Amino acid sequence: MKKYYYITIVAALAIVCLQAVYLKNLYNRYFDEYIIKVNDAVHIALDKELHLRSLKEEGKSPKAHQYLYAKPVSDMLPEETDSLRRRSIAGDTINVDVARENGIGKTTGEIISQLRQDIAQKRGFPLELQVLDSIFVNALEDSPCHTILLYDKHKLVIDSIGSLNNGKSNYASGLYPIGTKGLQYLQVKADILMASFVKLHIWTLAFSACFMLVALFSLIYQLVVIRRKEELLRKREESINGTIHDLKAPLNSVVAMLSWLKMNETDLKKKGNIEVSQSGIKHLVYNIESMLVVARRDRKKIVLNKTEIDVLALVERVKKELDMLYRGKSHTIEIVNELPEGFRISADGMYIENVTRNLIENSLKYSDEGVAVEVSLSIKEGVLQVSVEDNGWGIAPCYQKDLFKQFYQVPRSKECVQKGYGIGLTQAKYIINEHGGNIKVKSAEKEGSIFTFTIPLTKIK
Repeated sequence: MKKYYYITIVAALAIVCLQAVYLKNLYNRYFDEYIIKVNDAVHIALDKELHLRSLKEEGKSPKAHQYLYAKPVSDMLPEETDSLRRRSIAGDTINVDVARENGIGKTTGEIISQLRQDIAQKRGFPLELQVLDSIFVNALEDSPCHTILLYDKHKLVIDSIGSLNNGKSNYASGLYPIGTKGLQYLQVKADILMASFVKLHIWTLAFSACFMLVALFSLIYQLVVIRRKEELLRKREESINGTIHDLKAPLNSVVAMLSWLKMNETDLKKKGNIEVSQSGIKHLVYNIESMLVVARRDRKKIVLNKTEIDVLALVERVKKELDMLYRGKSHTIEIVNELPEGFRISADGMYIENVTRNLIENSLKYSDEGVAVEVSLSIKEGVLQVSVEDNGWGIAPCYQKDLFKQFYQVPRSKECVQKGYGIGLTQAKYIINEHGGNIKVKSAEKEGSIFTFTIPLTKIK
C-alpha cells in the first residue's frame, strides 16, 4: 500500500479519536455535574422532608412556614437564656468538630439538621421515604431512573423506593447519615441515561458529527485526487521512459558506425574528430542510462549482469574518453593503481563504468581550470576501494547529507553553476548498493572532495 494511504488512514483515525475523546470528556463532565445535582437534590429533599415532619408533629398545615433562628449566647437576654434552658432536653448538645470528623455533617447547619432528625425520630416521627422521594424528584427536575435505599445501623436495607427495578445503575452515592446516632443511613442509586446527555447536547453533537464528516470527506477527496494524479504521472513517466529507452538503440548504432569508421580511417585528424564524436555519443548514452536507472528504481530493481571485469582497464578507458570530452579545459587525471597484477572482480561492467565516469566527470565539472583529479584503486579489508579525489570547489558540510538524493544539486553562485540534472550521484549510490557496497564523500568548501565507493570481493564464477 502506498505511503499516502497510510497517512490518510492515520489522519482519519486521529480525527475520529479526537472527536471520541472530546465527546467522552463532554459526557464525563455532564455525568459529574449530574452527580452534583443528585447530591444537592438529596440534601434539599432531606431538609424539606424534615420540615414537613416538624409541621406534622406540631399539627400544622404543610403550607405553614417554620423558621430556625441562630443567635450567639452572649447576645441573648436573660429571659431568652432561661427559656433556652427550660426547652433543652438532655443529650441535645453535640460537639461540632467531633461531628465533622464522624461524617455527620460538614457545616454547623447540617449538624443542627441532624440533631433535629434525632429529635423527630425520638418523638415518633421517623423519615418518610415516599415523601422524600417525591421531593427529590421535584428538586432534580429531570429525574433519571433511581432508587432511594434506607439502611439500618448494620448497613442492611430496611426500606426502598424508586423506579430502578433491576438494581443496575451507573451511579451510587455514599451513605448519608440520618441523625447523629448512626442508626439510619440513606443512599441513592441512579441510572444516568445516555439519552438525557444526547438531548441536552444535541446541537453540540450534531456540529461535532458534521465537522468530523467534513474532515473525513476532505481527506478522502484529497486521497482520490492524489491517486488520480499519481496514475497520470505514472503513465507519463512510462511514456517518457519508453521514449528515452528507444533513443539508446540508434545511438548505439551510431557508436558502432563511428568505431568502424575510426578503424578504417587513415587520416589522423579525421580519426581524432571521430573519437571526439564517439566520446560525446557515449556520454549521451551514459546520461540516458542514468535517467532510466533512477526513474525505475522505485518500481523495478536493476538486473546486474556480473562478469569478470578489469577495473584498471575500465578506469583507463573512462579517463581517455573524458580527456577527449574535456580537452577544452586544462586538467589532469592521474590513476594510482595499488591492485595486484591481473586483478579482476565480479561486477556489472557497464554500471561500474557509469559510476566511475560520473565521479570523475563531477570532479572536472565542479572545479576551476587546472584541476587535478586522482583516481586510487586498492583493496582494503576484503573490499575493492575506488577513490576519486580532486582539488575543486568542494562541498559545504551542510549540503553533504542531501548529495545522494534524487534531483538534488548543491546551491552555488551564478559563476559556478553547471548544467546538471541531480541524478548522477543518486544513480551511483543505487548501483553501488545493489552490488553490496557503499559510497561516501569527504569534502570541504574550496578544498576539494574525495568520493569513495567500495565493492565486496566475491569469487568469480
